[in-house]
Amino acid sequence: MAYKYQYDSDTDARAYKPPQLRTNRSMWKLMLLNILTLGIYGIIFFIPFSFDLDKIAPRKDHGRTMNYLYAYIISLFTFSIVLMVWYYHITVRVEDALSERGIPYDFSTSDFWGWYFFGAFIVVGPFIYFHKLCKAMNLLCEHYNQNPITP
Repeated sequence: MAYKYQYDSDTDARAYKPPQLRTNRSMWKLMLLNILTLGIYGIIFFIPFSFDLDKIAPRKDHGRTMNYLYAYIISLFTFSIVLMVWYYHITVRVEDALSERGIPYDFSTSDFWGWYFFGAFIVVGPFIYFHKLCKAMNLLCEHYNQNPITP
């Protein structure tokens, strides 16, 4: 028995709109809820973050972001070294995506080294890094929601 489809594939392909990505990521919400939930909200925050980054990041790097949950679990045994490497890699991917999409926002690996890594000695450095990361990702998601085609 042959099935007959009741739609025109060309019309449906043009009518398809990808789901809208979140544009309301906030460092304050991340830090506050992460403290209140004893670290569980950080996992819930960064899992969709990595999936969204895979949608937005340029296809030329042929990379996929490691799932945050895997990095978090492995970091328990490596004294958080794997988590620091994970943050560095997403910084590189966000920086590349910002430049590919032509978004004029200053976020780069120097922010990772300056604020996240060395800024930890002055305590407020990681807060500034996460604020810049959330803002960069919000800008990328806004741009993606308006122009879903990856350059």
